[in-house]
Amino acid sequence: MLLLLFSTAWLAAYTPPGVLASLVDDKRREVDRMRKLPEAREDGPWKLRLGYPAESSSYALGRAIGWRSDTPVVLADLKRASPTGKLGATVSVAPGLVVTDSLSRVRELGAIGALVSTDLTSYGGGPRDLKDACTYARQQLPSSAGGDDAMPIIAKDLIIDPLQIARAACDGAKAVLLVASAALPDLPALLDTCTLLGLEALVEVHTPQEVAVATECGASLILVNERDRATGELVNGQAVGIAALLPPDVTCLACGGISRLDQVRTLRRAGYDGFVLGRSLLGDPRDAEALMAAIAAEQPVQRWSEVISVPKPRSSGGNTITTTGGFVGRAPGDDEFGI
Repeated sequence: MLLLLFSTAWLAAYTPPGVLASLVDDKRREVDRMRKLPEAREDGPWKLRLGYPAESSSYALGRAIGWRSDTPVVLADLKRASPTGKLGATVSVAPGLVVTDSLSRVRELGAIGALVSTDLTSYGGGPRDLKDACTYARQQLPSSAGGDDAMPIIAKDLIIDPLQIARAACDGAKAVLLVASAALPDLPALLDTCTLLGLEALVEVHTPQEVAVATECGASLILVNERDRATGELVNGQAVGIAALLPPDVTCLACGGISRLDQVRTLRRAGYDGFVLGRSLLGDPRDAEALMAAIAAEQPVQRWSEVISVPKPRSSGGNTITTTGGFVGRAPGDDEFGI
């Protein structure tokens, strides 16, 4: 309750930090333009999608990641560019990226899903990329988890309005990325929209305050980014420090400048279930193959369990006996695993 009160008071005065404030302002203007498109009219697919609960919900992303897997999973971040801490300035990543070719490539490398950007300003993407990726995955790329699911495609954008989520759903996405720092006061409403539309939400956080709000809102898939969106700078060790704040029932991923096996091992020991890799998968193919092969060859990490006591009445008398059960938690270190 104290944490909830703290977060509510803090949210009342929240504004996106640094360069993110200008990017969010630009995104609001983009959403205003979206509202004038035929798809956003009262009888258009986006508005209609927002008006009715989905007949079913997708859990393709959660199933592909798995629950407390002993081996790490990797999501690919497909983008042509990345933003910097200076408004309008980007860093080229893969300017010639063809989303379907890249999906096929990262799947061969072992990625279980992909983030596909629809943002032109920061990532060089667009809605057509998302449509093409979803169609290709549905037709050509079955989920690594088996069943009828396709390889999960996550729509990546600065999402600040439910209309953006409706558009992603209509384009075929099974999940969306919600960047907490871009729309923190609206995060509960955006998560509710995902539930209404039957989509999963991968919530990106960077600070303890963002973790508090996301978990209070019920986010179950959390991505901890070591790159500060306000400045564009990497904060090395941020994800390890935040790991202790994440609830044990949350599936947690890490991203931001991950390109070496020692980084993967450190984050894995901190309790992360998987990683989002961008530049390290889209750069030199030989480096990408070597990194993914090394991750796949990692020894399984035994997840940590803590003993819990459950009172159980005896058949004769009112006394109780104690039995034990397992509760999956985070791995504190190689030499500290419990059974």
